Amino acid sequence: MKKLFPILFLFIIFLCATLPARASHLAGQDMTYAFIDSSGGIYHYRVTLTIYQDCLNGIPLAIEGDNPAVIDVFNGTGTFIMEDTVSYSSYADSIPVTACAGKAIDLGSFCRNWKRFIKDFYLPANSSGYSIVYQHCCLNDNIRNISHPGSLGIIGFCSIPPLTETTYNTSAVFTNYPPFIISQGDPIIFDFSATDADGDSLTYELCTASIGSSPPPFFSDYYIAPLSFNNPIDCTVPLAIDSRSGVLTGTPSQSGTYVITVCCNEWRSGIHINTVHRDFEFTVVNCMLATPNLAKMTGLHLYPNPAQNTLTIYADQPIKSIDISDPLGKIVYSHHYNTERVEVSLAQIPEGVYFVKINGINVGKFVKE
Repeated sequence: MKKLFPILFLFIIFLCATLPARASHLAGQDMTYAFIDSSGGIYHYRVTLTIYQDCLNGIPLAIEGDNPAVIDVFNGTGTFIMEDTVSYSSYADSIPVTACAGKAIDLGSFCRNWKRFIKDFYLPANSSGYSIVYQHCCLNDNIRNISHPGSLGIIGFCSIPPLTETTYNTSAVFTNYPPFIISQGDPIIFDFSATDADGDSLTYELCTASIGSSPPPFFSDYYIAPLSFNNPIDCTVPLAIDSRSGVLTGTPSQSGTYVITVCCNEWRSGIHINTVHRDFEFTVVNCMLATPNLAKMTGLHLYPNPAQNTLTIYADQPIKSIDISDPLGKIVYSHHYNTERVEVSLAQIPEGVYFVKINGINVGKFVKE
């Protein structure tokens, strides 16, 4: 990755400065590409961008703002070539969580989903290669190991090697989803291996997060000491990745959310030709203290929906607090209780769609008529 067009960074700086911290919702990304064919000196590549979102705490309007994705193309010397947009082609409402298994703890209150964007580019052969770049704001603002995360954009990029290095290349692709939720005090053993359609040799390492809004090479030192890119989590057994197998190990010692970056390097005939960066969040949870998810309890009801004057909320355990917000994240109603049934007056709330949190957990939405 070489130099990039300055206007792109001015745009990101503006975006991060103007979006409120509550818009922070991104939980990671990875970006890959495949060589499809070539004809008359034009090379056809299919780029796949996957973004991971916090579907519990992320503001719905910010999550919706991730679509379409804006993707820029530069040549290897940093000259801007083109910009295009693409809507997501597939998604998952939630990624399965396996942390705290067997400990009778419901982690449904944690929610991570993904959206996948696929775009074809037709690029003429050149001697410097290409860089495909995606930048968007913002990371979750509760990350422990970097400073000011809620105002930092996330950067996805992939590099197509120049013809002087290889005739064509298809990037490596990680096999498994990241394990977003992990258990405090329990050893991590997770397979971050990738596959490569070209049969290139692959090595793995922890590397600097591709975040921020600074000029290239993108990687500024946002880490809060003593944590760093190769020591990103408080651990009793340090986090480490086997360079050959891609297996990540370590034992986290402190709960919280951390940004981690795993890199997969591609080698052909002993020459390094590409690196795939995967940025994601680890949320370390004390499984003995994790909060049950009220949203999955069968005794929870919001009715009527749509509602006009009154919204009735009933749960099979005490309701301690209720927060109602509009799609921009503005709280229009907030109150503390200690009961299993509440009737909320909607007289002062304008018509529209609203989102409900009970005991700090998103439980659903309703329409005020």
